[in-house]
Amino acid sequence: MEPRARFFVDRMLGKMAKWLRILGYDARYGSIETATQIEILHREGTIVVTANTRWRHFPGVFFCEPTRVDEQCRKLAAAGLIRQEEVRLFSRCLRCNRPLEEIPKEEAVGRVPDYVAATAPSFCRCPSCGRVYWPGSHWDKMRERFRRITGWSPKDMDERRTEWAE
Repeated sequence: MEPRARFFVDRMLGKMAKWLRILGYDARYGSIETATQIEILHREGTIVVTANTRWRHFPGVFFCEPTRVDEQCRKLAAAGLIRQEEVRLFSRCLRCNRPLEEIPKEEAVGRVPDYVAATAPSFCRCPSCGRVYWPGSHWDKMRERFRRITGWSPKDMDERRTEWAE
């Protein structure tokens, strides 16, 4: 099940876009140039996340101070824009935002380090950019960091996770 909320994150908040993707949210990333662009995104049901004070009072815009990404995630969670029950860890490409697809181990061989090919239990790739992902040790570190940010139980997130990590 795909998280329901979709985001457009402005260029001032690149780390936020990455973290939303880690959590499984559709998080497009780019420049916000016009009010018309914001209106179109709002009509599509997309939440605009920006640190630009120019857009802060538009409907569908969540203004986020350009602070640390931990605080930005905390604010999104407090506002109910990201919700624990929607988290699908490591289900999107961190680079291009596409949903990841499982691939057989044989397809990953030669595209990942030999040690990873021999030891990782599973692999997936981005159908757009071809980047290959696998469950790695840093997954636990990222999960624990997010637990500290939100107070959400890692066990509950594990039940809905996709086990891909690069």
